[in-house]
Amino acid sequence: MKQKRQVAILNLIRARPIHTQQELTDALAREGLETTQATVSRDIQELGLIRSKGGYSPVVFTEYVTGVQTVEFLTVVHTNPGCANLVARAIDERELPGVVGTLAGDDTIIVVHPTRRAAAAFKGFLSG
Repeated sequence: MKQKRQVAILNLIRARPIHTQQELTDALAREGLETTQATVSRDIQELGLIRSKGGYSPVVFTEYVTGVQTVEFLTVVHTNPGCANLVARAIDERELPGVVGTLAGDDTIIVVHPTRRAAAAFKGFLSG
């Protein structure tokens, strides 16, 4: 349930600006995921989200990812130099559905997916 809720949170903040925990709690309820504001607060912290004038965003992805490309069941993620390990770790820690694992270099990450469909969904998630 936690993983599903956190993936929903990431999808919601990518889809539109969300500025408050209550707004996020309400949006989750509309998705059929009833939760408390305290749980949402913990999720925000675990996901590494920051709040700015534009609403919540996953700082690691918005700050360091410079490009995303899929090839079959793989996603190639380009980052700022020296940031690939940071982004790969953030992906791994979130245990996103459809992500089997990551391999990071200096500025490039290979993300392995079980299917082409999972790769396309992940690219959509990162591309916003």
